[in-house]
Amino acid sequence: MRKKNIRIFLALLLTFVMAMMTACGNSSTSGKGEEKGTIKVGAVFPLTGGSAYQGKSFKQAIELATKEINAKGGVLDRDIEVLFEDDKGIPADGVNAAQKLITQDKVSSILGAFNSSVTLAVRGVTEQNKVVQLTPGSTADDITSPNHPYMFRNLMPNNAQGPAMAKYATEELGIKKVAILAENTDYGHSGVESYQKTAEKLGAKVSAIEYYNLGDKDFVAQLTKIKNLKPDGVFIAGLLTEGAQILKQASNLGIKTQWLGLGGFTNDQFYKLSEGAAEGMVHVSYFEPGAYDYFPDSKEFVGNYKKEYGVNPDMYAGNGYEAMYILAEAIKQAGSDDREAIKNAMSKMKDLPGITGPTTFDENGQAEKKMLFVKIQDGVRVPIGESK
Repeated sequence: MRKKNIRIFLALLLTFVMAMMTACGNSSTSGKGEEKGTIKVGAVFPLTGGSAYQGKSFKQAIELATKEINAKGGVLDRDIEVLFEDDKGIPADGVNAAQKLITQDKVSSILGAFNSSVTLAVRGVTEQNKVVQLTPGSTADDITSPNHPYMFRNLMPNNAQGPAMAKYATEELGIKKVAILAENTDYGHSGVESYQKTAEKLGAKVSAIEYYNLGDKDFVAQLTKIKNLKPDGVFIAGLLTEGAQILKQASNLGIKTQWLGLGGFTNDQFYKLSEGAAEGMVHVSYFEPGAYDYFPDSKEFVGNYKKEYGVNPDMYAGNGYEAMYILAEAIKQAGSDDREAIKNAMSKMKDLPGITGPTTFDENGQAEKKMLFVKIQDGVRVPIGESK
């Protein structure tokens, strides 16, 4: 009986050990380079709130890119799994989302955020945990400032697009007297600074700078001050929800001027939300569907996106789609989902082909990207020039 009991015990022990080995073999990545299961990538974007239009574009494009990558065998013979968290456009929510993704979900890296203040807040978390963060949407200058080795960006900052817009407006559109209206955020302040410095250097006069808060709905006080100054143009450093309301209220006040902006208005919903008041506005864009003279490698993406979602991709979709491919290539070059190896691969990336042009990151994680000037004509954004 004793021998029989020993045999039973050994058999049970062997079964338990084999079960544990199988479970470990099938476990997903911990962010430390395990070689089984999916490769987890975190994504922090505003899926609700005032920036939900942009958040939806990022999410759809990233999901499309992930679907394509996995259909071709994934990365390192493993599928990519993207875990989305909603930051609502609020820095504190972004911090909580990043902490969850890193500590609980064990992601290898993070895409996001969109709102610059959220991205800067999230950067504190990713940097502390030594996790790569790639933003396809935030343009505040400080995001890719020196000494933040885990932060990367695949679009141009305000200190590039602001001066480019100021130069175009002053020299090409003849805007010599300009008023500025901006959101009271990192994005807005850096946009104001970059535009004002170049405009004044070129001889234009900035007659007023007015700020508003995200979520504001009444802009009559700021617009009345601007109306009395009779500027040649008004530059808005803001996003589409507030921007559309600004233009509607300006139209109601009878303000006649040339409206100018950064890339925050590059979404088809902007014209609709403005109820046509955005007609004639000129602003920056990093990607336009159908503009194949500028983005020759984007035709397949545009077709696939429209087939998948029934609408054309906007600038945010283009940047998000490309960001997913950039991160996938970094993981491939790293040879694993090890966080430090991914950072090293991102830092060494050079001339990676993409739908908005090749990607090379400088020593601060900033990529040099194309910038267009577009004008809203008959409700459609039309490219009218390229920043050199």
